[in-house]
Amino acid sequence: MAKNKIYPFAVASVRSMENKLLSMQKLMQMADAKDTEEALRMLSDTAYGKTQIQDVHNFEDMIQSHLEETYVSVAQLIPDEDLIDIFLYKNDYHNIKVLIKEEITRMNAKKLFVRGGTIPIEEMKKNFIERNYAEMPIIDGEAVEEAISQYAKTKNGQYIDTILDRACFAAMDDRATKMKNAFVRKYVTMLADLTNLRTLMRVKKMGRPFEAFAEAFVPGGEMRKDLFERAYREENMLSILKESAYGSFCEQNMGLGFTGFEKACDDFLMQYVKEAKYKTLTPEPVVAYILAKETEAKCVRIILTCKEHNIDAEIIKERVREVYV
Repeated sequence: MAKNKIYPFAVASVRSMENKLLSMQKLMQMADAKDTEEALRMLSDTAYGKTQIQDVHNFEDMIQSHLEETYVSVAQLIPDEDLIDIFLYKNDYHNIKVLIKEEITRMNAKKLFVRGGTIPIEEMKKNFIERNYAEMPIIDGEAVEEAISQYAKTKNGQYIDTILDRACFAAMDDRATKMKNAFVRKYVTMLADLTNLRTLMRVKKMGRPFEAFAEAFVPGGEMRKDLFERAYREENMLSILKESAYGSFCEQNMGLGFTGFEKACDDFLMQYVKEAKYKTLTPEPVVAYILAKETEAKCVRIILTCKEHNIDAEIIKERVREVYV
């Protein structure tokens, strides 16, 4: 069946599913809840309520279960699995990091794995133990070995994260290029650029050398590493960053502090994703729905985590991301 005969059905299905997305009003009500238990009860009549948890502190199980269900449901709507896979690579790379750290520490990290990647967890475990990277083509075996080697030399676990984050973005960039879908291509580019901007701000704020940024720099964006270096060397980074496509964004948001800037980055991406609302036959609304659910899950996680730590409702509301609906 031709793709243009399938996508109208997929888009119509997603439009129906969008009606069940959590509204900002619902999230604000959760933020006002007196405690974690009350906030969780507010989710009982939503799709999240399908997963029963015995302990309120295990809300991450509920969130992950719902996301996994989302990935499966959406994958069934479209014929091009690669369109979905590109957004699951981060889960695969998260899990390979967990496996490396589990091997290093010899501790059971079962609770740290996330479902919803392109590689089943048990399959990844087996292939990792055997170092059979050919059976995990999305995982860069050289990057895995480099991460293990760097940890052996430095005993610094941060190298595991930075090396594999670079590999993950490289995989996303490669897949986005091959897909030739302008919406996805631009999203991956923006995600890489905003990730690098957040890293630059963190490194500068912590007073670390530029080399720390260079090691964490991810590929796939349009902002070149030399522009970030020039910005880092300046006392006022904005004097250089305003030359980029994100100039006005940086001017408006870099003064908000790191937490505020991180939220602004997520909201900036969501504004782009919302453009898919105006598409009717192409796969953009399907992709947008996945991203909308991931942002929604992040908001739920932020609220429940803050409730666990008795953070004031007004502060929680400031941290909640812009939603799709």
